[in-house]
Amino acid sequence: MANVLGLIGIALFIVAIISLAAGVTWVVVRFSPNPNRKKQRASAES
Repeated sequence: MANVLGLIGIALFIVAIISLAAGVTWVVVRFSPNPNRKKQRASAES
């Protein structure tokens, strides 16, 4: 019984780590500046 609970715990840990990584990646992509917008602004000023 302890082995089964240990395997379930490891599986939940893996899911939690992957979810955390996906969440952090989404936040970084969502709030990082868009490089295309910077290029458009530079070409509009010149």
